[in-house]
Order: sequence, then C-alpha cells, then structure tokens
Amino acid sequence: MTTRQMLSGLCLMAVSLGASAAGGAHEHGVARLSLVQDDTTITLGFDSPLDSLVGFEHAPRTEAQKKALTQARVTLENAAQVLTLPAAAACTLTSVDVELPFGEPGDKHAAHADDHSGHSDAEAEYVFDCAQPTALTQVTVGLFKAFPRLQRLDAEAATVAGQGKSVLRPAQATWSLPAAR
Repeated sequence: MTTRQMLSGLCLMAVSLGASAAGGAHEHGVARLSLVQDDTTITLGFDSPLDSLVGFEHAPRTEAQKKALTQARVTLENAAQVLTLPAAAACTLTSVDVELPFGEPGDKHAAHADDHSGHSDAEAEYVFDCAQPTALTQVTVGLFKAFPRLQRLDAEAATVAGQGKSVLRPAQATWSLPAAR
C-alpha cells in the first residue's frame, strides 16, 4: 500500500468515525475501536458511551458512582489490561491518553458531557512503537472483562497491509487484522 493510499484510507476512516459520532451513533453496550498504523507507530483509539463502562452518564451522585468513574479511569489507563498485542511485534507503549467526563476540578483529562444530547462518552488513545509491525496480526481486547456492560466493539483498522472492519464480542475478543498481501 502506498503512502497516498494509506492517507486516503485514514481520511475515509476519520470521516466515517466522525459521521458516526455526529449522527448520534451513541448506543449503550456498543463501543468503537480503531487501529491506525503509521510506519512503526500503532495508534489504537477507543470510544464508548460512559454508560457501557460505569452504568450511568450523569455526574456521579454517590460515592459508589464516584468510585466506578475512578476505577474506569484506572482500568483504561492500564493498557496491558485492555489490549494485548503479539509479542513478536515487539511493541512498546509510548503514551496513553484517557478522557472521561466529570473529572476532578482542574483535571486536564476530564471531557465534558454533550449538553445537547444528554450523553457522555469515554475516550482512550494508546500509542505503541513496534519494532516488527508486520508481526502485528491481531489484537486481544480485555475491555469486555474489565467492563461487563460492554457487549460489542465495532473495530476498524488501517494498516500497511490494508483496511478492515470487525465486530468483537465478549466470546470473540481477539481481533484479526488485515493480512499482508
């Protein structure tokens, strides 16, 4: 795949994800996972209704809800708990960015609920540098175990091997990526 084809695919993926978000594709129990490869850099993005992770979408009202929100952040920040890449790809985590609504005052990572829809989303981004990116043939997702309310992940990938989509479920949490041609 040429760089131009890759950029074209990335643009299409961004437009499709943006259109989904703008079109109100907010469905409880369903989240999105994207994977983009840029040479040896692998970026995985996760976007979910907050309800799918903690069972509510409003500002936490009880200590239990505050604890659930804090635990969701801790879990999402632990990339090894939510994503497993093949050892043969020799990937090193370089950054994690988690955005949840209703953070502590002054929390730079706290996103804000959409005041117009009444829905709140959680987002996470994981960036890896992989010494052997061609060995990245699958991703095993631990999100279902960590968040039992999550029932489906709509996954999209854009790699040098091609583009692909998949639907992951708790019983099928390993995502096979596009194979090199």
